[in-house]
Amino acid sequence: MTDIVQLESLSEAEKGRLLSRPVPWDVGTYGDMPLLSDQVAEILAEVRRRGDAALRELTERFDGVRLNDLRVSQEAQRRALQALDPELQAALETAKRQIERFHEHQHLSSYHLEVAPGSELGQLVKPFRRVGLYVPRNLPSSLLMAAVPARLAGVAELAVCTPPGPDGRIPQIVQAAAALLEINELYAVGGAQAIAALAYGTESIGRVQKIAGPGNAYVTAAKALVQGEVGIDLLAGPSEILLIVDRVAKLSEATLARWSLSELRAQLEHGSGSSALLLTSLPKLAREVAQGLDPDEVRDRQVTVLHYQKQPVALDFVNAYAPEHLCLWSDGAEHWLEQIENAGSVFLGPWSPVALGDYASGTNHILPTAGRARFGGGLSVRDFVKTISYQRVSPQGLQALAPTAIALAQAEGMRAHAASIRMRLQEEGR
Repeated sequence: MTDIVQLESLSEAEKGRLLSRPVPWDVGTYGDMPLLSDQVAEILAEVRRRGDAALRELTERFDGVRLNDLRVSQEAQRRALQALDPELQAALETAKRQIERFHEHQHLSSYHLEVAPGSELGQLVKPFRRVGLYVPRNLPSSLLMAAVPARLAGVAELAVCTPPGPDGRIPQIVQAAAALLEINELYAVGGAQAIAALAYGTESIGRVQKIAGPGNAYVTAAKALVQGEVGIDLLAGPSEILLIVDRVAKLSEATLARWSLSELRAQLEHGSGSSALLLTSLPKLAREVAQGLDPDEVRDRQVTVLHYQKQPVALDFVNAYAPEHLCLWSDGAEHWLEQIENAGSVFLGPWSPVALGDYASGTNHILPTAGRARFGGGLSVRDFVKTISYQRVSPQGLQALAPTAIALAQAEGMRAHAASIRMRLQEEGR
């Protein structure tokens, strides 16, 4: 049985331990092995130095297959889509459509304005020309979640890397999803070596401007290390859920307890390091869930059942925890939502399982973990564009703003800055 923790009774130190999550790509050792980040740095250096040859050798070492061709042709992708079970093909199409409908509202706009006579300012929104997407093995949903917003943003070139299976091939359903998304470049390369190829470029894989998509600890460590060489979306750690259960009309506590167990188990299914927290005002439900969790289910995972009495205390804890997935099962869910400041994605009501968001509702499942929802959000169209500001100033506009700029430049000791403005004023006065 999992222990039940009284939220209001927690000391600051105890609360701090609950709020902390491990960063598996940066800390800890594996026996006599070096830090994971050191191992990954060696892989990155090897690919940077030896290109495709290193990719083939590393794929054989880590995936157990020797590849001649790293790239999967578009024709092979089309054949995979044609051969796919019709029910699965329909599922991919529906998921793609749902994701498009949600993300098409995320566009940023270019604009132009005159802020004062003679002073025109503007902003251009430009998509990245070339982006790399990483897709974990056999996860077509992650390909949809990354590629759809990239396409909507206007990215011209998408290079997708995903690990090969034991037969050396990318699973059929991933190839089919790539065909549906009209992916031009699909490579059977996974792990940190794939991130290196996208960041630095090899003979076969061209360098990209930004890398997006989730992965294991090696992939995330690689993204952390190449950040700055290229842009990245976010550093995704083990999956996590914070489930809040209050009274819900028309559903008994027994039903809520069964559904709570199912919801927590769905996240624990992601494996070692996953976190699942239940926060409830219902003592009986807390006991049923705590008793229903098998020791094997919680081994190597962070699982906590908390009972709260005061909603403001619970809200403070939620915002401090900043969960990847936040479920609000309460007749007052909208009231809770208004006060949520930090969360990756919120699921309102017991009829909104996280798994629906993972696959079909349309929101993105590539989300911040380990408390990073305090300063970031899920993958969106905005992650695939950049903004460029511009300005045009007339002689009249320069005359109006020059005193302000000169005064600030002089206050900062930037004499050449001030002189570059005065020179134009003198020229205009002749």
